[in-house]
Amino acid sequence: MIGPFSQYLAAVEKDLRAEYRSLLHGNLYLTILDWYTDGVAPEEASVRIKNALEG
Repeated sequence: MIGPFSQYLAAVEKDLRAEYRSLLHGNLYLTILDWYTDGVAPEEASVRIKNALEG
């Protein structure tokens, strides 16, 4: 795992547009927690979110 989850969440959040950040603490929280436990890099998590939201 990559440090504490709060640090991971902050690292994912820093690469996202402001309007996407609220999703991290709501609808996407459990998905991001799953990626964290699976060892997905924060940068990859950000890319996955961007791809899903921007198509």
